[in-house]
Amino acid sequence: MSLKICTDELLLDLAPTSHIASITFLSRETASLKVWPQGAHIPVNHNTAEEILAVHPDLILTDTFTPPSLKPLLAKTGARIVEVPPAENFAGIRANVRLVARAVGEEKKGEALIARMDAQLRELKAHRPKHPPSVAQWGEGGYVPGKGGLFDALLKAAGARNVETRRFGYYDVEALLAANPDFLVYGDTYAGTRSLRADQDLHPALLERYRGRRITYRGLYGCGVPEAVEGARQIQDGIRGAAR
Repeated sequence: MSLKICTDELLLDLAPTSHIASITFLSRETASLKVWPQGAHIPVNHNTAEEILAVHPDLILTDTFTPPSLKPLLAKTGARIVEVPPAENFAGIRANVRLVARAVGEEKKGEALIARMDAQLRELKAHRPKHPPSVAQWGEGGYVPGKGGLFDALLKAAGARNVETRRFGYYDVEALLAANPDFLVYGDTYAGTRSLRADQDLHPALLERYRGRRITYRGLYGCGVPEAVEGARQIQDGIRGAAR
């Protein structure tokens, strides 16, 4: 049983569906089903105590942010509890794949996922631009992730540099224009969803300045999973396409 979307993704990567008792409701969203369509056929949970007790799983996957009130209940289920930390770089992804692969008895499959990811990283390295362009992730209500996180790792793999040099920053349209990144990058997790965040992105100044310099990449809810490397490829392809 998985209690968080990021552990859902690792479990769906590694375990046969017949062995998965439950995943979170987020795995029924479009962004997840595009990568893990098998999630449509697995029961879902909303991370509640009642659902955990009803399922009686042998193994519970969760992250390191489990509410303190839930931890004593998890301990009483008799299930093995594996807390998977956030992966903020590709080394963290490798570690988490191995952690979950050991827990579900699929070490060979885990190593195959890592090998495929590493091959893609080598391919990206061979095609990095000579002069790294500056990039800002946009479309998240002004939140711009900076150094030290997974998005920054994707940019480095793609051969780009982050316009935000802190851990993260909050930008309005004027601050973004002043920072003057070469490209704006958007995660596709909720692409096409109407929101005030989407309206912010329709500012005429951004539409004019970044015409042809907007890149959409595979967001995957910000989870550190092997498939995240595809996001780095999409960023690199977008940069190369604009240079033609």
